[in-house]
Amino acid sequence: MRSPTQIKLFFAAATLICTSAAHAITDGPGEATLNVSNQWGSGYCADVSIANNGSATITNWTVDLSLNGSNITNLWNGNLSGASVTPAAHNASIAPGSDTNFGFCANGSATPSLTSLEVQGGGSASSSSSANSSSSSSSSSSTGSGSHSITVRMSGVTGDESVSLEIAGQTIETWTLSIGMLDYTVNTDASGELRVAFTNDSGDRDVQVDYVMVNNVTYQAEDQQDNTGAYDGECGAGSYSEMLHCNGSIGFGNPFDGSSSSSSSSNSSSSSSSSSNNGNPEFPEFFVGNITTNGSVRSDFTQYWDQITPENEGKWGSVEGTRDQYNWGPLDDIYDYARASGIPVKAHVLVWGSQRPSWIDGLSAAEQRAEIEEWISDYCERYPDTAMIDVVNEALPSHAPANYAANAFGSDWITESFRLAREHCPNAVLIYNDFNFLTWDTDAIIDMIRPAVNSGYVDALGLQAHGLYNPRAWSAQEIEDKLDQIAALGLPLYISEYDIQESNDQLQLEYMQRHFPIFYNHSDVVGITLWGYVVGATWRDGTGLITSNGQQRPAMQWLMDYLNR
Repeated sequence: MRSPTQIKLFFAAATLICTSAAHAITDGPGEATLNVSNQWGSGYCADVSIANNGSATITNWTVDLSLNGSNITNLWNGNLSGASVTPAAHNASIAPGSDTNFGFCANGSATPSLTSLEVQGGGSASSSSSANSSSSSSSSSSTGSGSHSITVRMSGVTGDESVSLEIAGQTIETWTLSIGMLDYTVNTDASGELRVAFTNDSGDRDVQVDYVMVNNVTYQAEDQQDNTGAYDGECGAGSYSEMLHCNGSIGFGNPFDGSSSSSSSSNSSSSSSSSSNNGNPEFPEFFVGNITTNGSVRSDFTQYWDQITPENEGKWGSVEGTRDQYNWGPLDDIYDYARASGIPVKAHVLVWGSQRPSWIDGLSAAEQRAEIEEWISDYCERYPDTAMIDVVNEALPSHAPANYAANAFGSDWITESFRLAREHCPNAVLIYNDFNFLTWDTDAIIDMIRPAVNSGYVDALGLQAHGLYNPRAWSAQEIEDKLDQIAALGLPLYISEYDIQESNDQLQLEYMQRHFPIFYNHSDVVGITLWGYVVGATWRDGTGLITSNGQQRPAMQWLMDYLNR
């Protein structure tokens, strides 16, 4: 977790010392290398890559760190237990000749190092340890090294109950549950129908099976059954997350023969990972940013914020209202300001059904394809230093999908839009952005975006956060559960459009105090952008945080104290 008083860094090169010191260790075919990427007086950030130099797939890995008195404040692409890092859900397997990575930031001036590496597979003998050291397991049958790596992701776990992995009617492994969200991993050469069975004598405990990953391919459940074999609606919570609070089991078909167990064919595709990202962009340091004010940047912007997003100036309809006639002036001013201030720009937005140029609708599909690519190419060529881009916005059919893009590219228009963005903006973090992601439409958006995520072109997910208190107030636990569910896709998260529409100072303060620490301290959230801050000059009335003359509302006073700004 990040300390509320931790000072977040601006991006001016003068404040950072970039180092190239590397430390490497090996275990059989595996090689782990640590590089300190950024270092300052009281802390540093480091990257660790794990390479597979063998002839077979590495199915699991553990890296032990020596922090020399430092304290990790943020870790991504892995799970931390003490000084040991194990894989996240998406990067346990490493193909021959490939690599994966995790990264972390820490408080302290000492230089970190690697103390040990343990890999399973890769052509060497496999370890018998589980991927998650916090789970206690007892095998009901021999598992050995095998040819399949199977991971079961479970959450909502209350502890002291049993979950069994069954293949072809035989129990392969039985785990005693620990509390929290955990991965349970086993290697086996068994194949056939796969089920996850839950034994619960009291009938009052919940276990959510988020997914099963077989050989780095993610599967969702196909049915829910109680122990009589009849359908029990209370044993299931939808097509994405399956919940058991009875004696029963969840079926995942036969993933070993390539069949999909999900209602969506996209779920049989391999899950994305940092190694499948064709661009491998560098994520900016964690930020708390904001947008422009009435089309310009106030002189006090960097007094409060360390990232900037154009509110309307970067939307296609604003830039190219007339075909082939660009108005880059407002964007040029924003980028000039950001460069001079050493803060990153998050572009908003390339492909969206709203605020598009009206002329795009009347073109043929071939012309639309050409114009979309020309727009993306021209933007990226003019602003190659764009740190992050909302590539596709609000694509859910009930939101504001870009129908012109669907006409141009067909049903996979979201993936194609990201492919073009990766081709022309290879160094930017590419984001899918949507509203109600944290509330009403979580499952629907996850199902829709999964094929694009699996393509490897999507780097992160943007979660708009405008209505967490209206028409009902979402509890802190509900919001955190939603973040965990979305993070199971294996991508970092941005809180992309956060505001509190409340003219009552005390109520706005209470909502800020409830929501912001959840976002700020969640391990998968890598940045927060508020959507306006000047009273009377925001998208929605009541969301402003300071008056035009700089007087701060209580929520702003609290936020600046929380961020130590």
